[in-house]
Amino acid sequence: MIGQMGPGSNEPLTLENRMWRVVIARTIQDWLSKPLGPKREAERYLFQDSADLSWVCESAGIKVMQLRTCLNTVRGRTLHDLLPIAA
Repeated sequence: MIGQMGPGSNEPLTLENRMWRVVIARTIQDWLSKPLGPKREAERYLFQDSADLSWVCESAGIKVMQLRTCLNTVRGRTLHDLLPIAA
């Protein structure tokens, strides 16, 4: 999912873009698989408007609204349902 949100199809990702994408991916992983406390914290971070998330997404070369649109398609599904999507 995150790999498909590049700055442009012909533009290579920088090391900085990749690093911030790892941060976003880890937060998504926490949201999908952690116990309730960390899961809620990750969900708040991903879905509440904040300058921090906007900056992280910009640094990753991702549009925050595009990320949220993708995440909303995942919301409410179980991890078992999502395994084919992750592949």
